[in-house]
Amino acid sequence: MYRLQPGDAIEVAVAGQPDLRARATVQIDGTISLPTIGTLLVAGETTGEVMAKIEAVLASRLLRRQRTQAADRLPLLQPGDVAVTVAEYRPVTVSGDVLTPGQYAYRPMMTARHAIAVAGGASTVRGRVGSISEGVEAEQEYRRVQINLVKEHVHLWRLAAEMEGAETFKAKPINAVSVPPGLVADLVRTENRSLQVAQAETRAERDYLVNAARQAAEQIATLTEQEVQEERGLKADIEELSRTNNLFGNGNLTSQRVADARRAVLLSSTRRLQTSANLSEAKRRRDEMAWRRDRIDTSRELLLLKEVRDGQAQVADLSARLEASTRKLALIGRAQSLQTTTLGPRPEVVVVRRNGAAFDRLTADEDFELQPGDAVEVIFGSETLGALAAR
Repeated sequence: MYRLQPGDAIEVAVAGQPDLRARATVQIDGTISLPTIGTLLVAGETTGEVMAKIEAVLASRLLRRQRTQAADRLPLLQPGDVAVTVAEYRPVTVSGDVLTPGQYAYRPMMTARHAIAVAGGASTVRGRVGSISEGVEAEQEYRRVQINLVKEHVHLWRLAAEMEGAETFKAKPINAVSVPPGLVADLVRTENRSLQVAQAETRAERDYLVNAARQAAEQIATLTEQEVQEERGLKADIEELSRTNNLFGNGNLTSQRVADARRAVLLSSTRRLQTSANLSEAKRRRDEMAWRRDRIDTSRELLLLKEVRDGQAQVADLSARLEASTRKLALIGRAQSLQTTTLGPRPEVVVVRRNGAAFDRLTADEDFELQPGDAVEVIFGSETLGALAAR
């Protein structure tokens, strides 16, 4: 059960009392100050114990609320109405042979490995020739280029797999690059997912075009039959108009019948023209869907080839930058520190933890679980530094 110490920040909330919501930091004397509640000693106590203290204080005081219906109403405090949570833990301190020593926010389940990672990783910069700040910047640039180079290689693997129609691909060796294996695995997993999404999207587009072409073909068949029927109807209406005109000329029909026959011919002609236009549009859509379906693979391959070309250019550029960074590190005497986090000697890790009024020095490995306020010391022994300097 975690117990609060100076430097921790807690948040207090009271149900139905938004004005009592507050955040407070445990002071050096172990106390916190809260509006309405006042000052409480909380160092060494759990959040549950602090909650019980706050409930006791609130229960003994009159809590004022805004007037409702011209009368003061006092809220009743029920068990569980007060909530106390840790909003921010004491930071951990990372010092020694790391790139960027300092204080870093503590996260639950944080290990020494996490703390060293956020501090830039283990490094033998201390005691080497040249400016420390220059060495830090050079190493950070070197590692940044390495990571970007790995990302480009993994991306090119994915592009090659996609061009071959594969659903997955596996990692391959990358010469002159040393990064944590977990990073490569994460990148491969992400790119594999991207590959699967791209393949599924291509299949969905192809299926859509095939279905659209089939629907267009069905519509063409329907419109063709409709066009035949309307052509027959138009011919019948034209014949009827001719017969009506003859009868009208002989005085056997009124002009109204002739007008009706003409309107029928006009209506039949308009329907036929509309059907012909719809038929032409359906044929155009069918042909377009077929053309797009045939172009899917070609267009995708051209796009992939462009990405491959760009990726290869990026790899060449990053390789050149990596070589330049290596030479720069060699000139300032830090080239040998680059492999310490992956291939070279492992540093000694010591965790300094407060134990009452004393401090314990705990020998730890990188998987050692930290507590808020811990100090992590990363130390390369003199033999390791001497061996690196001799190289």
